[in-house]
Amino acid sequence: MSRREKRQQLSHWLKALFFQPQPNLLRRRAILVEPLETRQLLAADGFMALLGSSYQQQWLQPDPAQTSAQATGQLAAAGLTGEGELVAEGEPADDLVAFAKALTDSGTRFFGAAWCPHCSDQKALFQDGAKYLPFIEVTNADRTPKQIAIDEGITEYPTWEFPDGTRLTQVQSLQTLSQRSGVAIPQSSIPSIAPLGNVNVAIGSPLHIPIDAYDPNGNPLTITVASSDPSILNAQVLSGNRSWRLSTQNFGDMVFELFEDKAPRPTGRIIELTESGFYDGVIFHRVVDNFVVQGGDRVNQDGTGGSTLGQFDDQFHVDLQHNRTGVLSYAKSSDDTNDSQFFITEGAQRFLDFNHSVFGQLVEGEAVREAISNTTVNNTVQNRPINPVVITSASIFTDNENGVVMLKPTGTGSGPVVITVTVTDTEGNSTSQTFTATVVNDTANGAPFL
Repeated sequence: MSRREKRQQLSHWLKALFFQPQPNLLRRRAILVEPLETRQLLAADGFMALLGSSYQQQWLQPDPAQTSAQATGQLAAAGLTGEGELVAEGEPADDLVAFAKALTDSGTRFFGAAWCPHCSDQKALFQDGAKYLPFIEVTNADRTPKQIAIDEGITEYPTWEFPDGTRLTQVQSLQTLSQRSGVAIPQSSIPSIAPLGNVNVAIGSPLHIPIDAYDPNGNPLTITVASSDPSILNAQVLSGNRSWRLSTQNFGDMVFELFEDKAPRPTGRIIELTESGFYDGVIFHRVVDNFVVQGGDRVNQDGTGGSTLGQFDDQFHVDLQHNRTGVLSYAKSSDDTNDSQFFITEGAQRFLDFNHSVFGQLVEGEAVREAISNTTVNNTVQNRPINPVVITSASIFTDNENGVVMLKPTGTGSGPVVITVTVTDTEGNSTSQTFTATVVNDTANGAPFL
């Protein structure tokens, strides 16, 4: 459902409210709005003043069983914020990326733990801005307090400390954080892109670059890319692929673009299992820091089980290799024994090329992957996390915000090439970012395959 259609639907609800009052029906329909990636859309407070505080409580109050992040997503899907505010198309909205950066610049500090559900709920209120928050991890991998927690007297997560030295604990609203920090929430309608660092691209090993983009007022974004020397390095935005969201208990969400065009067999299986609810409640049963995190065994939860769909054959594509962090690939015991288990890489793991079927790339949620990778494991039980890391839900969706750029050397030369990535919203606002991709010779020797 498009953003314009959601506003039209909301207009219909408002007419029903004022001319045919049916609060119970209205509340139910608000809950059933098609969910989108969590986006908090902001504007004036006058809308809820019209509805009245009692109506605000019964219509917009989240289900007690929901997390704050889930409730925020439902409100955002209806074109509302967590404060019950309505944003008009084309108007500047709260720029939560800029707000998070400004909080950091102000000297505000956010003490917490990556595994803390309340900290994850707090981060979710900032959407894409979460990665720029002044977050300070105060626990060790085994969840005991670090020395900084002892030195700073941190006993509750989250704890906010403001420039004047005062503190607040528990999840705080954006407005409260603005008031206590003295930082106004910036207004903007210009999209932004998470920083893109310089990379090396090996000849014969195309590299997939995640584009983590953001638009303050939630418009769909179009990504384009240009190479300064396409004779050496081609740059292409992948299209036509759906995305896979894994929501984890306490840690937050990870979003992957699936390579449906190049890996239809493994992506078809992951989509079928996801849509059946197979991964809901499954754990990451194997975590090896600086290597992989692995999950997908619903039956035995130890890496020995699969699904009722049975095994399928490997599927390789020369463009899909284990050459970076966040590569999504199938786990198996031997050739052609893929079923339901998958893993996510940390760093390049080139010895896995053409042994395991690559089928996706992490585009959002790197901090979540890193936190899971760092958790303490039982080395005598196949590297299983001591504190279970649970996938609460998995879903397939079309991501109109993020994307993936593939950089593919032509093999005719090497050296630095400037890559320019531009994101543009439906109102014509755009922003660009450049980075250098240096084409180098490949030192890895992938396994042969038929």
